[in-house]
Amino acid sequence: MKYILLLSFLLSACASYEVTPSGRALRTESEYFMTIDKYSDSTRRYSGLYNLIDMEGTVLNSKVIADQLDQMTRLYLWDEKKFADEQVKAQERMSKETEIFLAFFTPDKKNDDASKPKTVWRVFLDVDGRRFEGKVVKLKTQLPQLIALYPYHNRFYTPYQITFPVAIKSIETREMKMTVTGPVGSGILTFKPL
Repeated sequence: MKYILLLSFLLSACASYEVTPSGRALRTESEYFMTIDKYSDSTRRYSGLYNLIDMEGTVLNSKVIADQLDQMTRLYLWDEKKFADEQVKAQERMSKETEIFLAFFTPDKKNDDASKPKTVWRVFLDVDGRRFEGKVVKLKTQLPQLIALYPYHNRFYTPYQITFPVAIKSIETREMKMTVTGPVGSGILTFKPL
């Protein structure tokens, strides 16, 4: 019995690819989810039994972006032109900034305002002794699409996109720490290097 389980595990671990009509191989959905897991982190802060903040985030480095393009191609059946256009846009963004997806929860809704100009929150990215302040935008993307891209996201989190004024290509080979801090609490997400 244990040999059958081992064999089924090994067979399920083998990589298989979906192929677009033009013949380009796509990473599988399970490979995509493994990439998201590898370049994500989470933290939860409590005061006694009272939850202050929950955060889960993913750094959009070149590996995550490449896998996301495959995931979007799979979900929306993109043709090669659409894929190429989105790839060019992604390359332009990566050469100018660093993006992090943040799923954020705090039990008091009035404190869930990270994208407002007079927010109580500050967001920083620390890399190699340098600190960059982030610009926070609340995403309007529909929940099913967010869950397809970030499987840890759920309806209780608020989705944010945080951009930092440094090219991801110049820092993705180093460990990054993103800090979200304010009077309610603080949390740090640590992202592995590429």
